[in-house]
This record gives sequence, structure tokens and C-alpha cells, in this order.
Amino acid sequence: MANVTHDKQYSLIQILFLWLLVTAPMGLARFWIVPHFKEYVSIHPGLFYWWLMIAGMAWQFVLSVIVLKLELKTITWSTLKTRLWLNHPIDPKSQRVNKRIYWLTIPIILYAFLLESSGALNFLQEWFLRVFPSLAPPEFILIQNLATPEFRGAWYLIGITLVSSLFNYLLGEELFFRGVLLPKMEGVFGKWAWAANGILFATYHVHKIEWVPIFVFGSIFTSYLNQKYRSFYPGLIIHGVEFIPLIVMITLFVAGF
Repeated sequence: MANVTHDKQYSLIQILFLWLLVTAPMGLARFWIVPHFKEYVSIHPGLFYWWLMIAGMAWQFVLSVIVLKLELKTITWSTLKTRLWLNHPIDPKSQRVNKRIYWLTIPIILYAFLLESSGALNFLQEWFLRVFPSLAPPEFILIQNLATPEFRGAWYLIGITLVSSLFNYLLGEELFFRGVLLPKMEGVFGKWAWAANGILFATYHVHKIEWVPIFVFGSIFTSYLNQKYRSFYPGLIIHGVEFIPLIVMITLFVAGF
């Protein structure tokens, strides 16, 4: 792995502290805020939960900006490009940009759709819930439970989906985990930073804790491409493509199909 600079890398304590800062709000939302306050709000519990998730991901953006400002002092495109690996993939042998590396995102995307999303790996979730039955997902976190007659024609759900996706696939999770954290984890984890980053990303999903065993594999594969090819964009593509079926599903439902 070329040109790894270990000065000013994060310590293990810093990494875990930053992880906790973005994980705690999501866990509080699922396990305390919604269960205790859903009877006192005038909106559907599922929407209440969804807005809290958006707030949690927006907090990741705010925290990322704070961290970057403290580190870089002056935030410019030039400093961000270097700090966040905002460049096309770089071949580790030639040290030159190689856009053909983007093709490597396809197997991971296929894995996500054919295994994760298809239910082929649900046995991992079922195993987890057999061991921890008290962590079975409550009704309010299941997005399919919003598919009720009251939301037919509720076009504002499209707006919520767009805002949620913006922070989920770009300004929140991706920016924080594979933009801010990953390049600064090599001082502790070296060439295995991708594996540690993938595990942190998967376990951050305490708000979907029953899915963590499934998320781990896709997460570490994604982080591997980002670290090996020193580029933010492979992860952005792999994660962001999830937006397509989500917006299609929501739009078709709202439209009455």
C-alpha cells in the first residue's frame, strides 16, 4: 500500500469515540425515544422513527464538518480532496488514476442485491434473533409498515426519501465513515483499516441491530476498495445505488400502484 502517512492518524480511542458519537443517537432513537414517546406525538410511529434517523445522519454531517474544520483549519476543495480521497481510483502499482477500477464495484453491488436484499442471508438475522430474541425489530422500524392507505397520495414521502438518501448515501454515513474515518485509521490498523472500518460501519447500525451480521460482509468489501485504491468514490457508488430501488418503491406506492 503506497504513500501511507501515519503522522496525525487517529488513535484507537479517537476512532472509538467518534464511532460512539454517531452510534449513540441512532441507538437512543430505536431503543428509548420512539418506544417512550411515540404515544405523545401526532405522527405515525414509523415516520417519527424515520425523522429521528434522518436527524442522526444529519448529525454525522455536522460532526464531519466540525472534525474537518479542526483538522484542516481552512476547508477548500484542494484540502478536502486530499483528506477525503476525492479522486478517481489510483492503481497501487502504477500510482496513476485507473477508472477501470470502478468495474470492481459491480460484484459488490450484485452481492448487495442478490444476497443481502434478496433474503438469501436472512438465516444470519434469524440466528441472531434466536440468540437475542429481545432485539426483534419493533413495528415502527419496518418501512413496509408505512404501506397503508393513509399514505396513498402522500407525495411528501418522496421529499422525505430524498432528504434521507442525501444524508444516508453521501453527506452522512459515507462522508463520516469512509471519508473522515477510513483515511485516518491506518495508523492503528494499517493495511487492515478497511476491515476495521467495515465492522465499525456495520455495528453502527444499532438501530437495525438484527441486520448487523448481514451488513458486515458488504461493508468490509466496500471499505476495501476505498482503501486499496485511495478513493472515496467506490463506496459512494456501491452504497448510493441503493437509492434507486428505494425511490422507485416509494414513488410507486404513493402513486397508488
